[in-house]
Amino acid sequence: MPKKINFQFLISYLGLIPYVLTFLDKYYFLIVEKEVLLNFVIYYSLIIIVFIGSINWNLKNNPPTHIVVYGFLPSLFAVIIIILSLHNINIKIIFILIVLLLLTQLFFDYIILFANESNKEVFNFLRLPLTVLIIIFLFLISL
Repeated sequence: MPKKINFQFLISYLGLIPYVLTFLDKYYFLIVEKEVLLNFVIYYSLIIIVFIGSINWNLKNNPPTHIVVYGFLPSLFAVIIIILSLHNINIKIIFILIVLLLLTQLFFDYIILFANESNKEVFNFLRLPLTVLIIIFLFLISL
C-alpha cells in the first residue's frame, strides 16, 4: 500500500517553484528584467524566512518567551533587509545577508526546536534540504 502523502511537505517543496522559474527566466527565457528578478527573489526569500519564524508561534498554548522572541526575530531582520534594499545597498550584500539569515535560522531551529526531538524527520527531510536548495538557488540567481 502506498504511503500517505504529507501535504505540508508537498506544499513546502512547491514553494521552490518561484526559485526554479526565476532561475529559468534569468538563464534561458530572458523575459523579465534582471533587476525585477533579483528584487522578486529577495522579497520572496524574506516571506519564507518570516513564515519559518512564524511557525514557531503556537497561539493555542502559552509558549515560553524565548520561543515568542525567536519567532519574531526573522520579521525584524526581514524589515532591516527591506530597508537596506530600499536604500539601494549592493544587491550582492543583500543576498549574502539573506543566506546568512537562512543559515542562522536553520542552526537555531535545530538547537532550539529539534535537538531534543527523537523524530527529526521534519528537520532532515524538509527544513534542511529546503534551506540548502534555497541557498543554492540564491547563489545561482545572484550571479
